[in-house]
Amino acid sequence: MTIRVLDLRAEGTVDLLGTDVRRPRLSWRIEGDGRDIVQRSYRIRAAVDGRTVWDSGVVPSDATFDIAYAGAPLGSMQRVVWTVEIDTSHGTAASDPTWFETGLDSNDWRGDWLEAEDAASAADRAAGVTWIWSDTALDARPHAFRIDIDVPVDVVRSELLVSGKDHLRGVWVDGVPAALDQPWEYDTPLPYWGTLSPIAAPLLPGRRTICALVEADTTGFFPVDGGAFAALIRLHRADGSVERIASNPMWRVGVDPAEGWQRPAFDASDWPAAQKTGANTHNDPRPSEPVMRLAHDFATRGPVTAARLYATALGAYHATINGQPVSDAVLSPEISVADKHLFYQTYDVTPLLAEGTNRIEALVADGWYASPFGWRIERYGFGPAPRRFRAMLRIDYADGSQKWITTGPDWRVATSEISMSEIYDGETVDARHVSDDWRLAKVGVAPGVPLVPLTSPPVRPIEERRALSMTEAAPGRFVFDFGQNFSGWARITATGPAGTTIVARFAELLNADGTADLSNLRLARATDRFTLAGSGTETLEPRFTYHGFHYVEVEGFPGTPTADDVVGIVVHSDCRETGQIAFPDAPLLDAIVRNARWSQKSNFFAVPTDCPQRDERMGWMGDIQVFADAAAFTMEVGPFLRRFLIEARAAQRPDGGYPIVVPQPQSFPDVVTAGWSEAGVILPWHLWQRYGDTAVIDENWAAMDAWMAHVAGANPDHVWRNDRGLDLGDWLSVDAVKPDDETTPRGLCATAYWAWCADLMAQMARATGRGAARWNGLRGEIGRAFADEYLTGGTAGNGSQTSQVLALQMGLVPAADRAAAADILAADIRRRDMTLSTGFLGTPYIFDVLADAGKLDEVAALLLQTGYPSWGYMVAQGATTMWERWNGDTGDLAMNSYNHYAFGAVVGFFYRRLAGISPAAPGFRRIAVRPLWLPGVGRVRARYEACVGTIATEVDGDASGMTRLALTVPANCVAEVELPVGEWLEGGRTVANRTVVGSGTYVFTRL
Repeated sequence: MTIRVLDLRAEGTVDLLGTDVRRPRLSWRIEGDGRDIVQRSYRIRAAVDGRTVWDSGVVPSDATFDIAYAGAPLGSMQRVVWTVEIDTSHGTAASDPTWFETGLDSNDWRGDWLEAEDAASAADRAAGVTWIWSDTALDARPHAFRIDIDVPVDVVRSELLVSGKDHLRGVWVDGVPAALDQPWEYDTPLPYWGTLSPIAAPLLPGRRTICALVEADTTGFFPVDGGAFAALIRLHRADGSVERIASNPMWRVGVDPAEGWQRPAFDASDWPAAQKTGANTHNDPRPSEPVMRLAHDFATRGPVTAARLYATALGAYHATINGQPVSDAVLSPEISVADKHLFYQTYDVTPLLAEGTNRIEALVADGWYASPFGWRIERYGFGPAPRRFRAMLRIDYADGSQKWITTGPDWRVATSEISMSEIYDGETVDARHVSDDWRLAKVGVAPGVPLVPLTSPPVRPIEERRALSMTEAAPGRFVFDFGQNFSGWARITATGPAGTTIVARFAELLNADGTADLSNLRLARATDRFTLAGSGTETLEPRFTYHGFHYVEVEGFPGTPTADDVVGIVVHSDCRETGQIAFPDAPLLDAIVRNARWSQKSNFFAVPTDCPQRDERMGWMGDIQVFADAAAFTMEVGPFLRRFLIEARAAQRPDGGYPIVVPQPQSFPDVVTAGWSEAGVILPWHLWQRYGDTAVIDENWAAMDAWMAHVAGANPDHVWRNDRGLDLGDWLSVDAVKPDDETTPRGLCATAYWAWCADLMAQMARATGRGAARWNGLRGEIGRAFADEYLTGGTAGNGSQTSQVLALQMGLVPAADRAAAADILAADIRRRDMTLSTGFLGTPYIFDVLADAGKLDEVAALLLQTGYPSWGYMVAQGATTMWERWNGDTGDLAMNSYNHYAFGAVVGFFYRRLAGISPAAPGFRRIAVRPLWLPGVGRVRARYEACVGTIATEVDGDASGMTRLALTVPANCVAEVELPVGEWLEGGRTVANRTVVGSGTYVFTRL
């Protein structure tokens, strides 16, 4: 028999490069033929530069994961080569060598932060645009802003840009109303204040009066913080110079102004000078900037044995050496809580260096840091301007010497061919551009936050898709239908004369005339523009933006494009796919699985986002906590979600409150919400359960403890009544008219989640030797308080489906009342013609609750339902991804994403309960194989690549019940098999319907 040990990992990663973990957790898998393979011992050897740094000796243990490196202390920039030898019940095996490499210590960093800013943008910044208001930020009265200026006679062109928080009601020049140069009007409810908007009004030479009217919200869905106004005037003079006038105390402010205040003759001399606003405006609203090029030439000498590039940016960067990309990752260094830390990447660039002269370049763009972000379109929402870049190139020579190339004042900077690139709006490229404005780079201010290595799967192009069809919806407007909603962009190939501009618009929907409908994207313009150089066949592809789309409308193409000319590029974080499940008799369920998978792909984009298309794309904590179970079957999510938890910890408030979105712009309301904030506890628990690694508990423990203390401190009677923050409740439930209508008592939702988190804390405390008594006690207190407050026999709260589901799922219903509680739930489902009413918080658990109660008819009916509301309804309407709302085809377009994974949480139930693949112990060392048989659903085929190896099941049956179960159990694992009551055979022998088996392949058949 052959035993193999393979898939060696450090921190859950193969070939881990640049880690800051100095005692990484190691793991491996065992493969072998036959049954009941058990590891009896292991021995790990590790070396640095051929020198042994750790020999564990023979360790009697069956552990294959969660094994901490215990050798000599590791320094920075060390490559550790390690192997493992195992002894098993079926023989021995030794692995091939693998490695992990440490990154930098904080004192290793050298080199300057270089500003990536053109002269015009630097001058805008120097003008000092200030958010101004009256002396009372929370004042609902209209605020009038006015400035009188003298425009010089040699001004040949002017630009007026303004913004008003929360509502810009109008702008006047010399008393004449001036139009917004935007696709929306002043009366739009969209909060577009975070970036200056152009005003279509020239400022002619002479005395000019500029006025604006702004109103602040003093109540609202989100906490309010007051009003603000910002403006920038550019006067372009005949000699090429530009005079800039920014919002500052030169402007006067009048509260509730008198009639006629906009007229030039109006006397505003008694109006006070505007002052810096007290509103929460921590952003710089200046307009877009070009992508900049930074470059440096250097020489090498002699043979190079290794080279590493360490790079980061306030913005996004794309680095090359000698014209070759250092990586296929995009939008590096990704989004982060930039006032707490920034990520950097480590690249092995050894093959890119040439002997003699070399050139390193970096394009630096807005990325998430500087792009208008959030639905308030806040530019520089994560920190101050300008964009900056920092890098170090380490070159190791064969003679043992070392050379460093670092960013500094000897680098040069120039504008690139990309005149604008933003996350939401897209990218504008002029291929005719020549960078002829090179100058020495300016050293900028260091951000003063730690630099943290990013070792999670990078965002990169994953696959290409060809359109299923192309139509000319209007003359010269060609619409490509890719047959799938996904995240990424289009690569366009074209041949045409210089100056030809091709415009690509990205959409999930089509208008009645077949053109792209961007209305549900709100303020995101989702448009790329490419101007040809006329150099022959040109390939056009953005670098620093992305879109969520099903359709691409191409306008301005020279000729008629084909499917080969416009190719969809699928882009997301490169998490390995680990799960496959199929329903040969129920294609509807296959479609549901497919839709959830594509929504996961689209929204696993640096962090787990809510949607990939509109002016949001943010890391909503509630969405990922309900979806984590399903997500961890579909993809390997350990490193990805641990990276997200770094952000959650960084964003945690001093009082322990986890925010609802991470990272979020600094002006975003810093609020908690039950069912969202608990992701800080629920995600570590899920990761521990799936991958068996207790390090994720340890690194989050202090934050989790602080969160639990935050809730407990405000609610001494153990019902979560106080400090519920935004209090979204069962968001987007079916009966809600507004998304947050209280169709289930919000206090019930909150208290149920608090109880569940206390239980999870007890489990994690026990696993890490912290002791569970404290948490068990808390869970008991919450349970008793919940029963007193919300339970009346089998009725929880108002008896809504979510009330029943949460009370049952979180174990809050006494055993004597559980059957009655499940009956109430089932009765409501039947009353609604076998449909659900649950929203974000109730939906993920409804099937488990019904199945636990034996309500399999209701389970099958909900799964196979194609009427509204249901997953099948989405499929029947042509959905290729999960919708945000059950009524996505008719709901409010202002909040109607067609690519939102939250309702895809049902896929976790598919794997755990229909396929029978569920962890009975962390890391699947023990597997709970208890598949349900639903005749209406029929056969199930599933395969899951767990951290311990491949788990596979095949479930067959007929109208009378399950007849066959095929099972594959990985080496060194045990499966707890539970089959329907009856007589069963396996391998020609009779077996009990409840049995425990070791590794191997089994086929159970019913007699």
